[in-house]
Amino acid sequence: MKIAKANYEYSKFREKFQNNIKKSLIYLIECSESELSIPENFQLRWNICGAYYLAVCAAEKDNRELCINYLKYAAKVSESCEMLNEHTINITALDYRTQSEFDINMILQILNEDDKGVKVGFQKDEDISVEKEKINDALNLLTEFDIESYRECCEFIDTIYLTGSTKGYYIRSGCNFNLWGLIFLYANEENTLPYYIEHIVHECAHHTLNIINADDYIVQNDPEERFRAPFRKDARPMIGIFHALFVLCRISQSLQKFVDCYDGEYSKEFAERLDISMSKYNDTLNIVERHVRLTPVGEKLLDDIKMAMLGMRGSNDK
Repeated sequence: MKIAKANYEYSKFREKFQNNIKKSLIYLIECSESELSIPENFQLRWNICGAYYLAVCAAEKDNRELCINYLKYAAKVSESCEMLNEHTINITALDYRTQSEFDINMILQILNEDDKGVKVGFQKDEDISVEKEKINDALNLLTEFDIESYRECCEFIDTIYLTGSTKGYYIRSGCNFNLWGLIFLYANEENTLPYYIEHIVHECAHHTLNIINADDYIVQNDPEERFRAPFRKDARPMIGIFHALFVLCRISQSLQKFVDCYDGEYSKEFAERLDISMSKYNDTLNIVERHVRLTPVGEKLLDDIKMAMLGMRGSNDK
């Protein structure tokens, strides 16, 4: 399936991924010999995905009790999600006082396993009203100028957690493969609507490519190999750079739509962000084409990306 442009069949794309998670949950339940069940009308949410991942980890360590603990939570959330509007994005603070303790612990445990050393800071519900309104305004602008990206976001993202700062490196925006459906956005009064639009499109693009990664390898480079990345100070593995290429492809296309059609107080910022995104895309493409060793799936993806970028202002693709 061609996914470099947002106007693909993202509902079917999600459905296949969701059904695979459902089948795996049912298999784990059977293996654990627990009396749990997953509803027929299963709707994947980020905390189901997190509980599923941790259940798998527990099963691999032959810890039946811990595995059942996470499976029980996944089943419980699955039941409560049956009646939810599957196209609603919940925007809320990552507030330890009000959010589920189980959810918070899953987030911290999964992020702590990530070797990047990036942390997430808590935020207070009462301090996010302005930023929450800005994010809603950003989503409304997406509906007006880039409806396909908006619809894809609604299909993939169920929760946006607004986060705060903490010691060391902390998340400005991010997502995690094992928390599929959740994105983190750092709530800061300096953030503009174009900033939020760019970062929402950015994280949704990671979700898209992560569905591919769930079933197929994209690159054959050694995971320990590191390459210079034009967008980061630290060198990155090739899969990270390929992810960046896909993300920049998506961001550039979205920003181009705003540059072409939007006329308002953020016109200049949209144009500046597009220039930066295109420059990073060209640099990243150069690195990929010089160093990548692609699988057949990766080759098709790269061709799709380059085709999607044909005619884009500032693109080196011919």
